[in-house]
Amino acid sequence: MLGPLEKVIPRSVFEGREIIVSMILSIVWVILLAGYGAGYFGLLGDIAEPRDAAFLEVVFFLIVLILPLAFVWLGSALIRRSFQIQDEARRLEREVRDLRAGGTTQSPSGVSQPRIKDNRVETLQSRVTELTNQIKQMETTITSVRQMQAAIQTQASSSKDATDPLPDADVAAQTDRPMDWSDLLRALDFPRNEKDAEGFRALRLAKRDEDTGQLLRAAEDVLNLLAQEGIYMDDLRPEIAPAYDWRMFAEGTRGSDVDTVGGILAPEAMERIEARKESDQIFRDTSLHFLRRFDILLKSFAEGASDAQIQMLADTRTGRAFMLLGRAAGMFG
Repeated sequence: MLGPLEKVIPRSVFEGREIIVSMILSIVWVILLAGYGAGYFGLLGDIAEPRDAAFLEVVFFLIVLILPLAFVWLGSALIRRSFQIQDEARRLEREVRDLRAGGTTQSPSGVSQPRIKDNRVETLQSRVTELTNQIKQMETTITSVRQMQAAIQTQASSSKDATDPLPDADVAAQTDRPMDWSDLLRALDFPRNEKDAEGFRALRLAKRDEDTGQLLRAAEDVLNLLAQEGIYMDDLRPEIAPAYDWRMFAEGTRGSDVDTVGGILAPEAMERIEARKESDQIFRDTSLHFLRRFDILLKSFAEGASDAQIQMLADTRTGRAFMLLGRAAGMFG
């Protein structure tokens, strides 16, 4: 019979095979890169023509070779440790169930009588809770490693694009195109992943405006700090207030009259934020700076935006961060 932990965290088909999978991925990557490098540096076919900055090409080639391998083996180690913790948690859970099953005895008269309390039950329960928290932290670490790898790949692509000159028509299209409401909303929601070309384009356009650029930089800082506490905007489920209430807030109304604007009720996240604010001056200052920049943009945005656009603004990642931190700062009552 499966225990609660085995139902929540079932065994993976990769358990016990992490090293084999990592070796296969590493060998495939080295073979592919070796073939590409042999052709690129002229080791196959005709002799390659001399290139400028050959040293930099070799350095970049080594970086592309080593970094993915490092991430593969780091991820393998983390996953292996996660499986070990899960096994220990399952074993302890079984011991707890066995102790609970034997927790009562029958007296000669047939009446159930409790046994003497066994402190091992409480000890094992505490250990199971501790291991479960370690599993969650391990999963968060693995997610952070993947996000870091995606960011490095994105920066590498951006660097490559910067070295390749664009045609004059493309340059003019990127620099002269005006930013509209849809671009602003997409920028405030930030790119969804490294392949979100429209999101990165909107972000570049939005950062050309001084006020919007300051807000986006403040939002990036805040989202990174909240992620350190395990708080992610995509996990929140806000109740978006009517546009009328947002317009009142933009005009300066505060307190219970605009309580609906703070449409995020997340007690656990609020506790983490309050604890971080008490211990981290940088977190407090960054949060206040972000709230001020969002308030400035909201005032100008609400003047020309429709009701639907205001509600779309509230539901962006930046808008959700504002509702959460604004609620923690007592701006809504």
